[in-house]
Amino acid sequence: MVHRVRPRGPNVSPNGRRQGIGARGMRALIANEPTIYREVISASLKEFRPGIEIFTVDPEDLERAFLCLLPQFVVCSHLTKRVELDAPVWVELYPDGASHAVVKSPDGSRMTLTSIDFDTLLSILDSI
Repeated sequence: MVHRVRPRGPNVSPNGRRQGIGARGMRALIANEPTIYREVISASLKEFRPGIEIFTVDPEDLERAFLCLLPQFVVCSHLTKRVELDAPVWVELYPDGASHAVVKSPDGSRMTLTSIDFDTLLSILDSI
């Protein structure tokens, strides 16, 4: 379930966009397939990074959840244009059934990883 709240506070501009990224107020949105991967990634992130708010949604709800939550980190199987352009960091797992992942780094660069494990996912998250 997605909480439908607009971010507020000292790190949020009047238009709702976050100003600067840090551990405090960090949000991650997990919207990949298959469902079991999504659930395991979410549960593991909650365990290993308890200070980060983790939200899990079905892939078809990615765009709506992204606009509502404004997460700094997104894991998905299919990027939407909004996520691709506006998410500071995203990981597209196995796009179109491919055997690789595509990552957008905090500096805006993209890289293709021929394989990805949970430690790599954590290191990407920690780079924010």
